[in-house]
Amino acid sequence: MTQKLGLLVYWLFIITQGFSQSKDELNQHSDSLYRQLQQIKDHEEKAHALFDLSFFWSDYDTTKAFSFIRDAETVLGQTGNSIYYRGVKSFYRAAVYFEADPDKAKQNYMEAENFLKNVNAEKRTEASRYRARLWGSYGALLQREGKAYEYVEILIEKVIPLAKDIGDSSLMGNNFQNVAMNLMNLGDYEKADEYYEKALQLLKGKKEALEVRFTLFINVARNALLYKNYHKSGDFLDSAAVLAVQIPRSAYIPIYHSVSGSHWAAIKNYEKAHAHFESGLSAAKMQNNDDLVATLLFDQFAAYQANNQYAPAKKKLLEVLPYVRQKSSLRNKQMVYYNLATTATELRQYQEAVKWYEAYKNVSDTLFSDKSQEQIHELEKKYQTAEKEKAFLQIKTENQKQQLSLQNTRMLAGALLLTSIILGVVSYIWYNALKNKKKLAAQKELLLQEELKNHRQQEKLNLYHAMLQGQERERSRIARDLHDGLGGMLASVKLKLSAVATNVDKQEINKESNMELYTIINQLDHSVNELRRVARNMMPESLLYMGLEAALQDLCNAMSNAELKVDFQSSNLNDNYPQPFQIAVYRIVQELLTNAVKHSGASQVWVQCSQDGGKFFISVEDNGRGFDVKNDLFEKEGIGISNIRNRVEILNGQLEIDAAAGRGASFHIQLDIYG
Repeated sequence: MTQKLGLLVYWLFIITQGFSQSKDELNQHSDSLYRQLQQIKDHEEKAHALFDLSFFWSDYDTTKAFSFIRDAETVLGQTGNSIYYRGVKSFYRAAVYFEADPDKAKQNYMEAENFLKNVNAEKRTEASRYRARLWGSYGALLQREGKAYEYVEILIEKVIPLAKDIGDSSLMGNNFQNVAMNLMNLGDYEKADEYYEKALQLLKGKKEALEVRFTLFINVARNALLYKNYHKSGDFLDSAAVLAVQIPRSAYIPIYHSVSGSHWAAIKNYEKAHAHFESGLSAAKMQNNDDLVATLLFDQFAAYQANNQYAPAKKKLLEVLPYVRQKSSLRNKQMVYYNLATTATELRQYQEAVKWYEAYKNVSDTLFSDKSQEQIHELEKKYQTAEKEKAFLQIKTENQKQQLSLQNTRMLAGALLLTSIILGVVSYIWYNALKNKKKLAAQKELLLQEELKNHRQQEKLNLYHAMLQGQERERSRIARDLHDGLGGMLASVKLKLSAVATNVDKQEINKESNMELYTIINQLDHSVNELRRVARNMMPESLLYMGLEAALQDLCNAMSNAELKVDFQSSNLNDNYPQPFQIAVYRIVQELLTNAVKHSGASQVWVQCSQDGGKFFISVEDNGRGFDVKNDLFEKEGIGISNIRNRVEILNGQLEIDAAAGRGASFHIQLDIYG
């Protein structure tokens, strides 16, 4: 599952030093910085310190952030009206709007760019540093909108050249890492590795950049893990572990444990994997970072699932669920619901699986609908813009010649027509896509229902198979008891009566009584023979001691009589079939022959058995009165077809019946010898 390794949330781009601090700690830190800047005498240096304090508070309290910008403006006085400081103020205002109003943030970043790109040589280096920062932030906003390629393009074409111009290797290294992280999230791991190598070369040995190097080692390890280079991921995680000891309060500590846990899970060392996940959870909870808590819980689920431990895997998913539900991200909910459905299916909790699948389907439909609404909204904005341009052109052309007015009107009409066509095409595409999406969801639901049906059918077959095995064991026991117990007793009684008859003959006593005695002995002989016949039918000795072919031949001979001839033919049969298989085949043939004797009125029955590879074939035909296969009544009248069908299904076989009233019946069966 490609979603398992960190795609639950985009925390790679939003980690800051501040979120691990409590509100009291933030105030203490801010007060400390404020006291320090009060000691600064230089106005411009003091203003920059106030700007930095505004930047610090922009993530937590926008009111405070704006107040520090106003303080900086007051300190600068008339100097603040220069092109350079107007650009700087726009940059810091954009930083305050970054989370609250992204569109306004982008507008302020572009204002800052327009000012800073025109500063004089004296402030060129500082301006370039701000321009690199603003383009990086602007690209990050695009990345949040799903425009990851545009972000990479800005980093490569804007930010890195600016950093190179001012000779800032740390800034270049950071942004090479940003490029690599975006390429990694886009799935281009090989290209990402190239930019990670550039970042490593630039930041190599920079002791003042411990946090940046720690982050870089972890991200290189993550990228290696994604393209399954476990040796490389292990080496960089070892390097990160050394730095983790030096910066134990780093905001990246939970991420280090997350990547380490995923690494150990990938190489099947689940004990170390879960140890890292637990350490990461503790760190994330100390930092009050719910996104990282959810990510680490999801990584634990992935490790349990990879180890086929579905019960603890499901438990971790249920722990993730509250974090996902309190967020607005539909994709996260969609992924968690889907994994809950599949995990419940693995645990055979089919009712619960259907519930989670329904939730997954609902979120998927909403997600698709929202995306389509965004596309339509964007087209509507373009349409409204076109309308505004149209109004502007109409006012402008009032004082122009009639010919120019007509030409402009035609151009606007064409633009309006084109926009309408685009709207129509997009609406049609959206409608078809939504229709296909719903159709696909319905098919998935049908597949899930079919799977549940197959599971129930398999459980039914397993139950019937167990019942048949129990019946065969009980038949064997009863046959053994009849043959060895009651049969022996009847034989003993016969022998004693025979001895009495012999003594009577010798003494020549009452010949009439003597004849009655011999009649009783003959009846006893018939009873013993009948008893042995019943015992043989329940568990034939020939099947136990002579094999399947001999037992079937013996069965056919026993079923033959003056009115019915049973002909048995065999081809390529073995002597070493599994005993359950032999018993099943014998019972099927026995049932078919019994049906022929009782119901067909036939004078001739042909039985053929053969083997070809792993398949066993049975054919039983008669020349009797036949029956109507399409009429279900024959099963209810004792012919026993359902019993034969069940035995055939247990052996993964196929039954074909060719019969019609007045022209006999044929039963053709194919069985899988090895199940």
